[in-house]
Amino acid sequence: MKHRKFFTKSITILTAFASLTGSTAAFGTQDTGSATGLSVEIGTEASRDTSPVEPVNGSYLVGVCNITEASDVLATAEAFKTAGEIDWEKRAEAVEGYTNLGIALVDSYLNVRKSASTDGDIIGKMTNNNICEVLETSSDGKWLKIKSGAITGWVSSDYIQTGWQAVDTAKAEAELQVVIDVDTLNVRTEPDVNSTIWTQADGNEHYDVVRDLGDWIEIELDDSTGYVAKDFVRVRYALNTAVKYVPPEDDENQPLGSRIVTYAIKWLGGRYVWGGETLGKGVDCSGFTKCVYAHFGIYLTHYSGSQAAEGRRISRSELRKGDLVFYAKNGTINHVAIYIGDGQVVHARSARRGICITDMDYRTPVRYVTYIH
Repeated sequence: MKHRKFFTKSITILTAFASLTGSTAAFGTQDTGSATGLSVEIGTEASRDTSPVEPVNGSYLVGVCNITEASDVLATAEAFKTAGEIDWEKRAEAVEGYTNLGIALVDSYLNVRKSASTDGDIIGKMTNNNICEVLETSSDGKWLKIKSGAITGWVSSDYIQTGWQAVDTAKAEAELQVVIDVDTLNVRTEPDVNSTIWTQADGNEHYDVVRDLGDWIEIELDDSTGYVAKDFVRVRYALNTAVKYVPPEDDENQPLGSRIVTYAIKWLGGRYVWGGETLGKGVDCSGFTKCVYAHFGIYLTHYSGSQAAEGRRISRSELRKGDLVFYAKNGTINHVAIYIGDGQVVHARSARRGICITDMDYRTPVRYVTYIH
């Protein structure tokens, strides 16, 4: 039997342990995978769909495959005793509503295409641990038709985990998130209706939970936090889904702003590191914009406030691809993103989210600046 190569978090072995102790046949001789991540260099769009997978030594468990004895799992579990503290039953919320679950396992990003071919138009992007429903498999088995959030399209089957492994991964990787039940919601500086409103959260976005305070939820907003009233939100374990993205033509004849966007998107899924300014190793928000712009000979200061002051201020209606969008807390600019068109930005958002695409209005923008037109 030929087994597909999957990438299984070490915690997956522990969730499987419960099945093994009841019935060793729960695993049989299934291959749980032998690698821990992807070593993918920045390359062509086509290579994102079909490039071979290379193992990386990291936070994943290497070499666990063909488990047939409960004792094998017991030995592994000794290294992860804290797993018993995880509320697995509650985490099942993350997989509710899915009948054929899929999880994207990539180091950077996975293209979602309109058709089952590397020539198919790109309509969206998935990053690591994005969740989807698998709708169909191509006749050659190389492509899966998936629905992830609002995006339906085709992805390479090499990078989608399915079956019980996907369920285990989803439960292990799910984060407590706030789902907003209104179009926009005030985010306050303190858990008090009389405290200052410092931004508004977008109902189209999910926000990571920092603390549940009863009537208020503290949420993560980039490298800061704020408070939203619990009456207007739902708190649940969830995984992020694909985002819409239609790339500009990638050639030297395109406007500078489009080339900036194309280059910035290649780093999607990269690490957020406060103070970092090395693409591929870790960047913060202004470190990301600094590095991307430097690739095109435009040199910015590594500080969002300075980047907002040094460029030419423009109106929202004047925004073009590649321009910068700024956000503030208590009147002080504290975050910057690159506008990629269609109401979206790409940015180094936070340690949890890394470099990602969001709606521009996931927070209320306070300034728009151009260095390129």
